[in-house]
Amino acid sequence: MFESTIIRRAGLALGLLTASVYVVVALLGPNGVPALLKQRQDLQVLETQNANLARERDELRYRVGALERDSQTQELEVRRQLGKAKKGEVIIKVDPPKQ
Repeated sequence: MFESTIIRRAGLALGLLTASVYVVVALLGPNGVPALLKQRQDLQVLETQNANLARERDELRYRVGALERDSQTQELEVRRQLGKAKKGEVIIKVDPPKQ
């Protein structure tokens, strides 16, 4: 009877040790809490990029709509791209500062 109690206690201790090691590895291992925090950070960065791209997409859609509907906008864009001016207009180009 004394031996079975020792064996039970040893088995219980071994089980608790195994469970403790598993918990530590699960929390601190490659798929644990640090990985979860990194994934959340990556998700936040991607959500910010997605919001920026959505805003840029909306601006481009607005610009395309303006170019499709408004002949003045079309003319300005063509002149801007070709660097042309109407008679009496002066084009001033400013180069960005060198760094």
